[in-house]
Amino acid sequence: MTPVVNGLETTFGERIDLRSLDAASGQGKRTFQNYRLPGHPSYVILNPQGEVLWSAFGPQSAGALENAVEDAISKVTSGL
Repeated sequence: MTPVVNGLETTFGERIDLRSLDAASGQGKRTFQNYRLPGHPSYVILNPQGEVLWSAFGPQSAGALENAVEDAISKVTSGL
């Protein structure tokens, strides 16, 4: 099964930086701990200052992720 976030790079790749982390090792483990992400799959959208704009745990639909990204981009570009 292809992760739903893979399609986001095609849609938003020019406007956002997408990262996929392994929750079980290295930087991924530290990131999951720092943002209190409960496990896989977890999602977090940060603004350029590293503040959480949105997060979720568990399977998400492509539409839900696209809406969250669009909302985050809107917040960042409007200065909210």
